[in-house]
Amino acid sequence: MGLIVPNIRRFSRTIRRMPGNMLTNIFRSRLFLFLIILVLMGILVFQYLPSSNGLNLVVEHPTIKRLPASLNLSRNVNLYKDELAKEDAHNLTVNVDLADQTISPMRYIVTESLDTCNKKVDVSFLKVHKAGSTTVMNIFIRFALSHKLNLVLPAKSSGFGFNYLGYGKTVSKENIVPLPKTEDHYNILCNHVVYNKNAFRSILPNDTVYVGILREPVSHFSSAGFYYGFVKALNDASVKISDFLSNPKKYNFGTYYVNNRMSFDLGIPTDRFHDNQFVDDYIQELDNDYSLMMIMEHFHESLVLLRRTLCWSTKDILYVPLNSRGQKTEFDLNEKDLENLRKWNSADFKLYNHFYNVFQRKIESQGDDFIQEVQSFKAIQESVKLYCLIERKKRGKGSDPFLTIEETNWSDGFLVTDEDCDLMIEHELNTMKRLIDQAWVKYKASLDG
Repeated sequence: MGLIVPNIRRFSRTIRRMPGNMLTNIFRSRLFLFLIILVLMGILVFQYLPSSNGLNLVVEHPTIKRLPASLNLSRNVNLYKDELAKEDAHNLTVNVDLADQTISPMRYIVTESLDTCNKKVDVSFLKVHKAGSTTVMNIFIRFALSHKLNLVLPAKSSGFGFNYLGYGKTVSKENIVPLPKTEDHYNILCNHVVYNKNAFRSILPNDTVYVGILREPVSHFSSAGFYYGFVKALNDASVKISDFLSNPKKYNFGTYYVNNRMSFDLGIPTDRFHDNQFVDDYIQELDNDYSLMMIMEHFHESLVLLRRTLCWSTKDILYVPLNSRGQKTEFDLNEKDLENLRKWNSADFKLYNHFYNVFQRKIESQGDDFIQEVQSFKAIQESVKLYCLIERKKRGKGSDPFLTIEETNWSDGFLVTDEDCDLMIEHELNTMKRLIDQAWVKYKASLDG
C-alpha cells in the first residue's frame, strides 16, 4: 500500500500539467472510467488474494488459556483440569503461541495437506492404574486388530488378575501367549505390567515406541483410594484421612495402590521411593526411554500428541470412556494433609511434575495448528460417543448402519460402524478373554502347519 500512494501523487501532478480541454475529454471518456475500476480491483486483489498454501480466514473465538507454566503441587486436582475452552471445532482455525497468556482473534492460513508419514505399529503402552489407561488400552487393542498385529497377551484367560502381564512384576516370556510360528515378533504391549527396560526389550522389537500415561498425584491418590478399598479400610478402622497421612507407618492396612503407585508401575522399587537421588536419576532414564508420557488431565491433547507421534489417523485414536466413575472419588484434604501426602508419595509427585513439564514443552513445539486439531478431534469424538451410545440404538429402518466422518486437515474421512462401537464399549475382561483364547488357537494352528 505504501508504494501505491506516491504513484498516485505523481499521476496527479502529471494530470494538472495537461491542457484543460484534453483533461475534460479524458475524464468524460468511458475508457478512463474502465481504467479506474481496473486499478481499484487490482488493489483489492493484491491485498486479499489467498496465499498458495490455503485460504485466509478471519476467525473470532473465545479466549483460550495456556497450560500453566509450572505446577503448584500444594493445591488440589481442580487446578489441573483441562483449561481449553470449548469451541465449535468444525469452523475453528486458531494460531496458537503457548508462550502467551491468552490467544486473541487472528488471521490464519489453513493448509489442506494430510500427514504423509508411515504409521508406527510397534508400540508399548504402560498401563498405569487409575490414570485413564483402560480407555487408552482399548485404543491400542483396536489398532492391533484393525491392522492384524500381534499383541503381547497374558497366558491365562481366567482367574484373579488374568488380564495382567505381570501382577506386581514385569513381563516374561513364560507368562504370555507364544507367537505363532509364522510370526517373527510382537507389535503391541498394553496390559497392566511393571515396566522393566531389559524385560520389555527382550520381547519387543528395537524400533518400539514407548508411551505411558500419568495422573495428577492428589487426584490419583483419591481415585485409587476409593476404587481399591483404601477408603473402606479407613472407615472400618475409624481412621480419619488426616490422621493416616500424618503417620502412615502407624496403620497396618493395605496401601498397595495408593502409595507411589504410578512410580511403582513405571519400575521404581518400593524400597527406593524416598531415595531422592535414585528417583531423579530413574525419572531421567524414563525420559530417555519414553517418546510420549500422556497426561490424563489433558486427555484430548494427549491423544492428538499420540496420533502425531505414531503417525496414526484420527479414527485410530477414537474412544468411548471406560471405567469412569460417577460417585465421589476425592478426599477433602487441607493444606497439612497435602503437605503430608507430598512427603509420603514424593516419588509420584516428582514423576508427574517432570513429565507434565515435558508434556507442556511438547505442546509448545507442535506448531500453530495443534489446538485447532484438538478442537476438531473433540467435536468428532463427541459425535462418535453420541452415535455409539445413543443414536445407533434409535436408528430407524433404512438408516445407514454407520456414522460418516468427513476429511479434516489432519486425517482422511472414515466410517464408524457398529463393530467399531462394540469394540469401543466392550468390557476389558471380556475383550481380554476373547483375544487370549483366539491367540492360543492361532498359536496351536501354527504348530500343526
